Amino acid sequence: MSQFKINSITDRSGYCGPVISGVSTNNSTGCMIIPAGPTEHRGGRGRGVVAGGRDASNPHVDTMDKIEIVTAGNATDFGNLSLAGRDYPSGCGSPTRGIFFAGAEPGFRNVIDYVVMSSSGGASDFGDMRIAPITNFALSNATRGISAGGLTAPAPSYTTNKSIEFIVMASTGDASSFGELTEVNSYAATCASPTRGIFNQGSTPTYKKTIEYITIATGGNATRFGESSKAGAGAPMGASSTTRGVFAGGQFDNPYPQTDIIDYITIATEGNAIDFGNLAAARSHGSGMSNSIRGLFAGGSSPNKTNVIEFVTIASTGNASDFGDLTVARDRLGQGAADAHGGIGR
Repeated sequence: MSQFKINSITDRSGYCGPVISGVSTNNSTGCMIIPAGPTEHRGGRGRGVVAGGRDASNPHVDTMDKIEIVTAGNATDFGNLSLAGRDYPSGCGSPTRGIFFAGAEPGFRNVIDYVVMSSSGGASDFGDMRIAPITNFALSNATRGISAGGLTAPAPSYTTNKSIEFIVMASTGDASSFGELTEVNSYAATCASPTRGIFNQGSTPTYKKTIEYITIATGGNATRFGESSKAGAGAPMGASSTTRGVFAGGQFDNPYPQTDIIDYITIATEGNAIDFGNLAAARSHGSGMSNSIRGLFAGGSSPNKTNVIEFVTIASTGNASDFGDLTVARDRLGQGAADAHGGIGR
């Protein structure tokens, strides 16, 4: 194939150029390539979705909110979960899909829901988990969604487990076994880089400060990463860029005070978390998400149910700032789903 290199070419009038027949290619940095494929497959807009939980009048809501992470403002309606309302559904996302694992309404469910992130049409059934947990915790890279831990028996005789399951988010179907946590756990926070998934704190049933990690692309058991800068806490909120994980809030052991502490880790290197700043008020049981630049912390208990959304700039340190509000104040949320978080590698 011959190469035809030009800076400009026109007819004598200077009005138009020649028609080149056959197949031609252009590697110029000065041209625009129009995205191909349907809109819903392009993804990566920086949208987050919060699902389910408990509001002041309903113990198990099916509400889903969408949040445009790049611009401060209030959340708007996204639709509804596929089944009846559930508390603690835990989410993760790819550039095109958001995934929500499990939850209770009040019976424990093994359902997996998915949403198309560019739409506002609510959730559809994806498949089933191998177990039916509540307060499990989820994360993802661009292709795999991971759910770990949680409580697996109804009250009052809760059983905490350490199983890890995974799905391929572009497909539908049931989850498969991935490995195990280093110990049983529930109410943990998560974040991810394109290669590593992080599980931070939780209760086992004692409240813990341990941080663990997995390599998302390969199945296997979790490995100890380090410890939080906080005392042992359950139900913090997590967010990440491709390199840094940030964890906000949480609830300490009996008499269950909440914390406003935010700390961070460098995902590629094991070690203990370092102080980042503080939330505007202590809270727990909210939902974390990110667009790889901003980390958002939405809803939760403070100590009453709240609709507050705050954000931090992940690459810096400092206190959280006001972002906006959820459509309704609620807690008992799991991790949110986002289409451009650290695990996607944008």
